[in-house]
Amino acid sequence: MTVEVKVTPEQIQTVAEQVQVHKFGGSSLADAYCYRRVARIVSEYAGASDLVVVSAAGDTTNRILAIIDAKADDRGVAEVLLKQLEKYQQGLINELLNGDHQQRVLDLSQQDFKRWYGWLNDQEVITHKPELLSYGELWSARLLAALLQQQGVTADYIDARTFLVAEDAPEPLIQVPVSRAGLLNRIAPHPGTRFIVTGFICADPSGRSLILGRNGSDYSATLVGSLIDSKQVTIWKDVAGVYSADPRKVERVVSLPILDWQEAEELARLGSPVLHPRTFQPVNRERMVIAVRSSLKVENQQTRIGLYEDTEAKGKVLTSLADVVLFRVDLSDAQLIDKFENLELTPLISWNEVAQHHAYYAYHQNHLDFLQQWLLEVDKADHVVQMEGYSMIALVGNRIQETAQYSTFKTELSAQNLRRLAFSPDNNAVIAILEQKLDNRLLNRIHSQLFNYRRSLGVLVVGRGNIGSAWLALYRRLRERINEQMDVRIIGILNSKQMWLDYNGLGLNDWEQQFDQFARPYEMSQLIPELPNAPYDELVMLDLTDAIAVAQLYPSFFANGLHIISANKRAGASGESQYNEIRTIQREYEREWYYNTTVGAGLPLNYALNDLRNSGDTIRSISGIFSGTMSWLFENFNAEVNFSDLVREAKVRGLSEPDPREDLSCQDIIRKMLILAREIGLRLDWQDIDVDSLLPESLADISLDEFMQRLPELDAGMHDLYLDAQKTGKVPRLLASFAVQDDDSVRARVGIEYIPEGDMLANLIPGENIFVIYTDWYHEMPLVISGPGAGKEVTAGGVQSDLNQLLSRLISQR
Repeated sequence: MTVEVKVTPEQIQTVAEQVQVHKFGGSSLADAYCYRRVARIVSEYAGASDLVVVSAAGDTTNRILAIIDAKADDRGVAEVLLKQLEKYQQGLINELLNGDHQQRVLDLSQQDFKRWYGWLNDQEVITHKPELLSYGELWSARLLAALLQQQGVTADYIDARTFLVAEDAPEPLIQVPVSRAGLLNRIAPHPGTRFIVTGFICADPSGRSLILGRNGSDYSATLVGSLIDSKQVTIWKDVAGVYSADPRKVERVVSLPILDWQEAEELARLGSPVLHPRTFQPVNRERMVIAVRSSLKVENQQTRIGLYEDTEAKGKVLTSLADVVLFRVDLSDAQLIDKFENLELTPLISWNEVAQHHAYYAYHQNHLDFLQQWLLEVDKADHVVQMEGYSMIALVGNRIQETAQYSTFKTELSAQNLRRLAFSPDNNAVIAILEQKLDNRLLNRIHSQLFNYRRSLGVLVVGRGNIGSAWLALYRRLRERINEQMDVRIIGILNSKQMWLDYNGLGLNDWEQQFDQFARPYEMSQLIPELPNAPYDELVMLDLTDAIAVAQLYPSFFANGLHIISANKRAGASGESQYNEIRTIQREYEREWYYNTTVGAGLPLNYALNDLRNSGDTIRSISGIFSGTMSWLFENFNAEVNFSDLVREAKVRGLSEPDPREDLSCQDIIRKMLILAREIGLRLDWQDIDVDSLLPESLADISLDEFMQRLPELDAGMHDLYLDAQKTGKVPRLLASFAVQDDDSVRARVGIEYIPEGDMLANLIPGENIFVIYTDWYHEMPLVISGPGAGKEVTAGGVQSDLNQLLSRLISQR
């Protein structure tokens, strides 16, 4: 059988470079909620032309097998089971689809089940079990494609039997040229379409259905990826990649960012439930990467499996099997030993004990039925002693014999009933066979001795202006101290137009020059979904901008697994509905958000307020001078000084906002008030605050350059203001206050007030903030927090304080 490639070489190259493959198993499609979650992942994380390989939904394959078995014994039972399967499948359709999409898929489903009932009553001839089994995957692909179409996504489904051709065998032998041509002819002419492909099934040259075996869907995904020469196959599971041990057995496991091919294949051979050994068979190891990600928590760490030949000698995974069976063969039976050696099923470990004249072969208990049947077929069952009651513990990692972990592993097992300790042929694992039941306490103890991982944190710095530059300089000085807690690396520096990104970590010597050399244009909305690919346990975005556009993307940052540290006040002071959305997404994805520098720069104001509330106190009012900029301006202002000259100087020194009108209009102070009020649980929005602006309307809507030229227009009014205050021995100050009223409403105001010259509010150090806090506990004498409230170094120090808080939080969660 031959199939002509009808597409151009350019189209083939485009597919190879741009199309990736995603795979979802049955548990990811178990019910309507799961389908919607997968549809969201496909919409947000798969490219517009990507392929999606799916398994049968939930336990559909097991249901089909039960129906097939029941037909032979009791057709009444088989009919009940078939009705249950029909109800399950059509229930998914009715819950997920509506209108024409629903009717179209229901019509196809009814045709399928009409055929099934015909088969059950011997009115339809279906003698080939794989044809019946193929319906599970077909139903999944058809339904997911229709759901995506209903959501406005360009999508279609492909029955793999229309292109995936194989010769019938216990493991079907794929006819690669024919299958490749068939797939490319189907997808290459349709860029921008997400095709949903059935896993598990293929066909022989006559079109007769074949199955790729249980666990065949992962294999289908890498097979499809290899046919189009894709760069990446992502296998979405209910676990976040590969861990340092099975999290169901061992506490405090760590997800692994990368594994090389040999490590992953050895892990699969030793019975890891994450990947099946056949998954690796079709892979072009020099080109393809397999990513294992969680469909339950997309933002979690993933494991990337690829060509990482330069990885250090290191044990990475402690894996185990609770039930292992040994087969003992007399060394004199050379023929049987040859048969074992040539058996397609590779043992976990095999060895000879010459003194006892026996060879031993250790296998996973799940392979026992196959091995017993094979021994009967070769008529050698009586020549083998089968030994049960064994377990296995293995340490997998590159060049394991060179590691100190090997000695630890051996020492920890010395007190156990050790039957055999040996290395795998490629030295990527040390394997212990134990004559005892597997004890999870032993696994936990060994794991804790083997792995003392320092968790890793990747830092994305958004904003390279005054604060960003000051923080990067501070980080360079404190880097060694910071890395004592975690492996912290700067992975990216961004401004509004360009990005310098390197997941291995940026060198910060002469970073300004390197930024100019290596930065490239980017779109933030396209970058965010890619960030979870960074090989770090945790990621944090430092928003050191004043950009509304960045603040609006906070929900996306949280949903893609990033924590946030803000010096940007825009998100915390956004409209109430947007603020509530940010908080909802933050809580849903269990991310941290620190923003102490948004009010008071480096002062520990938010920490103090939180501590009071968590201790049982109630905040009644907060007043004072909230702006370091306005503090600096008014403390330096007098009748002999032009106010406009002070504004220019504040801008040059980096004490004001980039546009000083944010300060003069009181917008910056309003944001701080909103952040503080929300921090202590009050409902306050922009329209609730009484504001007296210092900015004339005539200067509000002009360019920044023109505003700076026309600054002297402020001087006359400010001069009169100062003289008016002096008539009563006072000075003008820009004060902010909010207080909880008896009816629980909030009264809030920002504006100029005249303060006696001897008052503490009139005698601050220029740039100093002061917050006067009345609470149930501090009702007679207030709690006063004061200190520098402006300046890039002070703010950078506050950002670093927030980072320290985040590190402490993450370490405590281990």
